[in-house]
Amino acid sequence: MISRDRRPHGPVDDGRSTPVPGVSPFGDAAAGSGAAAGSGAASGSGAAAGSGAAASSGAAAGADVSRPIGPIATAQHALTLLPGMEAVLGSIFGDVERAERRVDIETYIYRDDLLGRSFADVMGRAAARGARARLLYDPLGSNETDAPFFDELRRRGVEVRAYRPMAVTLGRGGFLPRDHSRVIVIDDAAYTGGAAWGDEWLPERRGGEGWHDVCARVDGPCVGDFAYLFEQRWREADGGGERLRDYATGRKYPDLELVADTPDDNARVYARYREAIRRAQERVWIENAYFFPPAGMLKDLVDAVARGVDVQIILPDETDLPIIQRAARAEHPAWLDRGFKLFEFQRDVLHSKFALVDRAWCTIGTFNANPSSLSAVNEVNLFVFDPAFVARVADLFSKDRADSRPVTRATLAERSLPDKAVDWLAHGALSLLDGLIKTSPD
Repeated sequence: MISRDRRPHGPVDDGRSTPVPGVSPFGDAAAGSGAAAGSGAASGSGAAAGSGAAASSGAAAGADVSRPIGPIATAQHALTLLPGMEAVLGSIFGDVERAERRVDIETYIYRDDLLGRSFADVMGRAAARGARARLLYDPLGSNETDAPFFDELRRRGVEVRAYRPMAVTLGRGGFLPRDHSRVIVIDDAAYTGGAAWGDEWLPERRGGEGWHDVCARVDGPCVGDFAYLFEQRWREADGGGERLRDYATGRKYPDLELVADTPDDNARVYARYREAIRRAQERVWIENAYFFPPAGMLKDLVDAVARGVDVQIILPDETDLPIIQRAARAEHPAWLDRGFKLFEFQRDVLHSKFALVDRAWCTIGTFNANPSSLSAVNEVNLFVFDPAFVARVADLFSKDRADSRPVTRATLAERSLPDKAVDWLAHGALSLLDGLIKTSPD
């Protein structure tokens, strides 16, 4: 494993003080990173292109990749890549501290811990300033958080809803879907990605577990679509008569598409992945924490290799869902035989979900490339078609690959026979689920 500085840094980031519950763990740095993202978007394409170039040259010189990269000006938007949780939380905390009109947070996991309480405080302060602050959480993902925590948020002026509470939906025979989406709208900025609100995502030096995750910040007209999508899920939350709906901006914007889906035969996010892989001519690079591809996606990847496409996949070495990791490891020999290049991330627990294809397509979001993403949960992904932004995502992938161990025949031989037997049991369970689901809009 790569060595890390495990000293907890406090709100002033001095390397000595410990985190204080109820105080933003990002302090002035949060405001700085958020302001930088906002000012780039406001100042137009020249500033955005300049900061993107700076990020590129800095990365080449070994700069801290946990800093925001961008904003990068696309045809109609300014996009900021947030390549680690320092960047993600710094930007979001800073935006909420300045929010004047709205703070809308949709998440699968919200915990009553250091990060959860710290962010509750900044939401409460936004509500006290007159901004409308709302939290939409999934009660399954947030099952460790007791009701009094959310009641206290309500007393501080934050509107809180549980998405399709199980006590209600079970009585109507509709436990699924659960809400795995992350949609964040703060005034005129929006975010999505894999991060959630628990100490797993708080950097180690700030007292958390230091999981690795990636998000994107969006400025521009698509923020209105994020806001519309949040309202749609907000209305669905009571489990009543509101119809569950997919949402996609389609060809509304030339530079990106926002896609959100519920479990049905359309599988819109999955379909976008497959379409891109089928068109690939040069590379398909995927970093995904829970990668066990449904049969259709696996076939597309095999076909891509046969066309000469470079297929690389970064997987977790350490995981919170070992059944998926074990199922994937059972397939590793076959994947290597088919020409996939596999890597297991060593630095932290991997939770990111992003991919890029060729030079002008990438995606960041919540989609876990496995059957449960199609059968059980709402997902949301941002698809970007801008070469400059895709190049920054490729730089991030290369950096994460450098922090990974290649999977080879030699490393596979190190696994014991009992481990391999458990791998195949997990593989059988997930393959059965895949077989029961219509995973392909062929």
